[in-house]
Amino acid sequence: MKRNKELGVIGANSMVGSRFCELSELQLVKADLNGEISVDITEQESVENFFQDNKFETVILFSAFTDVDSAEGQRGNKSGTCWRVNVAGAKNVVEACRHFKRKLIFISTDFVFDGENGPYSETDLVGPNLEKVSWYGITKIEGEKLINNSLDDFMIIRISYPYRSRFGSKADFAKQILQRYDNHDLYPLFADQQITPTFIDDLAPCISLLLSKNAGGIYNLASPEPVSPYEFGIELIRIFGYDPHYIERGKLKTLLKKPGMTPRPLRGGMKTDKIEKLGFKPTDWKNGIREIFRQSNGRLI
Repeated sequence: MKRNKELGVIGANSMVGSRFCELSELQLVKADLNGEISVDITEQESVENFFQDNKFETVILFSAFTDVDSAEGQRGNKSGTCWRVNVAGAKNVVEACRHFKRKLIFISTDFVFDGENGPYSETDLVGPNLEKVSWYGITKIEGEKLINNSLDDFMIIRISYPYRSRFGSKADFAKQILQRYDNHDLYPLFADQQITPTFIDDLAPCISLLLSKNAGGIYNLASPEPVSPYEFGIELIRIFGYDPHYIERGKLKTLLKKPGMTPRPLRGGMKTDKIEKLGFKPTDWKNGIREIFRQSNGRLI
């Protein structure tokens, strides 16, 4: 069946969702908690009304609780905001998709993995050692399970340490480093951690391609080349004209041994072979840094 070009977007004002909306060439029905069209995914009636009032055939869910450290303080609490948004909220959207027969595109994360054997492909088991998975990651695992078990027509797109050019409401991975460096309070960056940061601008063309192919299932969207936060920070600071020699090297492995630390993937990241075989080449982290420098005229902060 040929799909309508109209796409519902829940979380259109979010850091990732807003950039998608800026770049997408599709006809969008944009909604957010405080948007012109308001949707609260934790309220079933709010979600149903959005689906009832709009005739898109596909909806993309950007809304999520993504503060990893704050989420960890809620670990095990299914009444907490993280669970209510990432699991109960996702369930409301899944049920609406099933009832109204809409396709769902769900934005997930590489934090669904324990970080022992990355980079990961789409076929690797999530977890599996949940003691090494953050509460945020666990809630995203539950969201993925809901979708896999309830829907036939869906896509799950996993991203990792997303970054973009200017966004006023929230500091992303790159902007946090630059802000802290400028304020002289940059923490040591992990030299022993492996990540594959996602250039947010890739989402719009990637999703457009996947929709044109009526694709389904799970796709990783991240830098094809792994990097450590330390290496990323050195290059970022250098490109933006600062002195990278002041950046200190840290060890995540040492930090994770301390009591009460939020679990983070040590050897994480994702493989992108699957999306590349469909014809989309994600932006590697070095070119992503150069692109946000170009877009922001050298002033990301």
